Amino acid sequence: MHGTFGLRVWRRLTGNIYLAAGLVLLVGLGATYVTYRVTLNIETSARQARFRRYADEISTTISARFAQYLAVLDGSAGLFAGSDDVTRQDWTEFAQTIALQSNYPGIYSLQYLQLVTPGQREQFIARIRREGVKDFTLRPPGDRPFYCPIVYAEPAPLASFAEGVDVCIHQPGARLLLRARDSGGDLLGPPMNLRDSSGRVLRGVVVVRPLYKKHVRLATVTDRRNALNGWVAETLPLENVMRGIMPATASVSLRIRDAGVSGTESLVYENPAGSAREADPVSFLLDFHAHYSLELPVAGRRWVLDFRETSGVLWIPIVMALAGVLITVPLAMLILNLGLTRSRALAMAERMTTALRENEELLSSMTNNISEGIYRGSPDRGLLYVNPALAKMFGFASAQAMKAVPGPIHYVRPERRDQLRLLLERDGVYKNEEVEFRRQDGSVFYAINSAVAIRDPEGKILHFDGVISDITERKRAEQQVYRLAHYDTLTGLANRALLRDRLEQALTDARRRGERIAVMFLDLDHFKNVNDSLGHEVGDKLLKSVSERLLECLRINDSVSRQGGDEFILILRQISDAESAARTAEKILDRVSGLYRIGPHELHITPSIGISLFPDDGTDYEILIRNADTAMYHAKERGRANYQFFTRQMTERAHQRLSIENELRRAVERNEFTLHYQPQVSLKHGKVVGIEALLRWNSREHGPIPPATFIPIAEQSGLIVPIGEWVLRAACDQIRTWQKAGLGSMPIAVNLSAAQFRRRDIDRTISEALDSAGIDPALLELELTESTLMQETHEIVELMRRLNNMGVRLAIDDFGTGYSSLSYLKRFRIDRLKIDQSFVRDIVTDPDDAAIINVIIGLGHSLKVEVVAEGVETFEQMRLLRERGCDSMQGYYFSKPMPAGELEKLLREGRRLDLAAAGRESSPSRLKTDAS
Repeated sequence: MHGTFGLRVWRRLTGNIYLAAGLVLLVGLGATYVTYRVTLNIETSARQARFRRYADEISTTISARFAQYLAVLDGSAGLFAGSDDVTRQDWTEFAQTIALQSNYPGIYSLQYLQLVTPGQREQFIARIRREGVKDFTLRPPGDRPFYCPIVYAEPAPLASFAEGVDVCIHQPGARLLLRARDSGGDLLGPPMNLRDSSGRVLRGVVVVRPLYKKHVRLATVTDRRNALNGWVAETLPLENVMRGIMPATASVSLRIRDAGVSGTESLVYENPAGSAREADPVSFLLDFHAHYSLELPVAGRRWVLDFRETSGVLWIPIVMALAGVLITVPLAMLILNLGLTRSRALAMAERMTTALRENEELLSSMTNNISEGIYRGSPDRGLLYVNPALAKMFGFASAQAMKAVPGPIHYVRPERRDQLRLLLERDGVYKNEEVEFRRQDGSVFYAINSAVAIRDPEGKILHFDGVISDITERKRAEQQVYRLAHYDTLTGLANRALLRDRLEQALTDARRRGERIAVMFLDLDHFKNVNDSLGHEVGDKLLKSVSERLLECLRINDSVSRQGGDEFILILRQISDAESAARTAEKILDRVSGLYRIGPHELHITPSIGISLFPDDGTDYEILIRNADTAMYHAKERGRANYQFFTRQMTERAHQRLSIENELRRAVERNEFTLHYQPQVSLKHGKVVGIEALLRWNSREHGPIPPATFIPIAEQSGLIVPIGEWVLRAACDQIRTWQKAGLGSMPIAVNLSAAQFRRRDIDRTISEALDSAGIDPALLELELTESTLMQETHEIVELMRRLNNMGVRLAIDDFGTGYSSLSYLKRFRIDRLKIDQSFVRDIVTDPDDAAIINVIIGLGHSLKVEVVAEGVETFEQMRLLRERGCDSMQGYYFSKPMPAGELEKLLREGRRLDLAAAGRESSPSRLKTDAS
């Protein structure tokens, strides 16, 4: 009986133990499953958020890089906006200034391309060769409707490979350049295969910006096509662009698709990280997977960024599940077996503690060794955590020392601090905010700041986590690029681009407030003589000094800009009337005019100023600038060193001037030029000893135009070079004609302009004219001005040597009007000095002019050089010149300039100057013939 009762008790007890163990196991596994699902959802959401933040940061980084690349285009385009003549050296210095290879490693090549027509091809190739590229040519060769060659390329190792390549030979390149021309802005091309100097094929893109002529309207596509000068472009291999953005071991894969401009798509770039995991069915079930797409506009195109992440097993939910199982099963076994010892429980706790400690050490190692600053803060308790990188950014000795301050935004300007706090409180997050921080010592650094707020169920912020990345060096590079794009590199004044912004803003303000604005166009008188005689280094120093004096004349809200060369534009805001502008102009004339000491040189410079007023003389940028320019030219015509306000009559004169220039371009083709000849007679025997050829123009449109009107226009426009070549050939042909007519060998003098003389091949042009006519070189005399020879560079010395060896005669025209050293008379072999007519005009009444003529005649004779007087119009002038020993003369007293036929008649009749009359007091007959 007792045995049966004991058996029943044992079975009940053992049944309860199994029941308890089963209940513990079921409840534990259920709780474990719930915990696993909750943890899985939390971990997945957290990873999704981190993944999207990471994708956003990658997108922002790509966008920022392209912003840097476009800023470099701004700088290179500003180089052309700030100078009329950008050379290869300017291009190279620009690339070195911005440290192209070190600051912008994504740019494989920075290029300048020029649109060249077939008619411009040979002249274009010659110009590039003169810059030092001896073997420059267009590649590939052949005739095409137009060419788009690469003129300059940086960095330097790419120059020989790229320069001269015609990009428009390939349809994609031609389409990109022409679309950029028509759009008027930056344009990114579709992805294409690029080939480097070693022949390796690179996948990449090209960004292009068109360059247009200055002071030209660009409102329509036709305007932009007509005003195109060229392009600046960047070649961007995608592997360089994306380098460093995504680590090679990243679990996030990135595909960039180009959505184009018409909806078609093509693959731009692919980073296949993590794709191997997607093929594994086991990992696909266990790993975390996410997909996120962003659209990124880049320079006229749309890129779609597809991010995918396969970041490995979501360990925390699995660990939680395993931990639940590991806790539940042993607990059930404990209840079941009643033998689980305390030591096993302590051992398990120790292992869990060790695992937790290892995870904390891993997290600490990661945060302590990255360059970004990481922090956690609380609205009530200040900073809870700071990593060493953040403490170093703000100048603290340690992370612990920084925890004593309220937070990083404590070091932000108050108004910016309030903005960030509002964003965090309202949205719970702010991303990639550019912030100016101040360190403990007061120094400034720039950073990208992102933060997210963690709230309790009631919405109160418990704490906030943030990341700060230092971008100070990038900001400095951007500021340097901005300065190069908007300021003149020589004087530090605003350039054309910045002036346009300032004037258009001033016009907007003036319209709103009903105010007036004055625009002044200032040009330095005779500045070209400084460059020609003393060199560009002295000229540059003079421009800097002038800039400093101009700044002294302006108010705080006025602006001054250098347009290139010796041209400046000033903007006077909030002027009351024209008299206010006049007072400022007088102040500028007084301050800028005068003596400048540049090294050992003392220079006297005066400005000419043209003034236009808003709204009286124009209401937009182009018209005001153009009218001020027109007024400035009127000031030049009025004797320089003065200012003139714009009038409508000036516009008519400017149009007339432009019309004359346009007619000049066709005058040679239409055979509208002729030569008149003025004889030069000896003051010893009265016979004709030489002839000067003088250019005359009878325009179809305007009739006869005086040389004083069209010669300055030809010199300023550069047309004097082809016109001067025509004069050389026509004069040589006339010598041959007179020889064949039996008139003997009479030398003819031809004026050679400074622009012709500076051409390296002028001696070849002269030689070809002599050979074509078949005449003795000694019968051709070249008249040069003093300023042409003042600089005495190696090129000028060598050219004068070649001319002397050629056998042509050389004369110095307008002698006595120069202002530099006369050492060229010793260095060069000169045949004649021509006394300027300004001294001859008053020789009878002005003792100073008479003394100057005595000096010139004595100087010429001491150097065994013949002296000729120009502009002799009266008997008394001729008599005094003869008494002082002048060799010969020319002027209206003997003969005016005449056509070739009339001069031929004079020579056949043997007419000469009646020198016997010089001894009589009454005015004699000027001429007599050999027969008389």
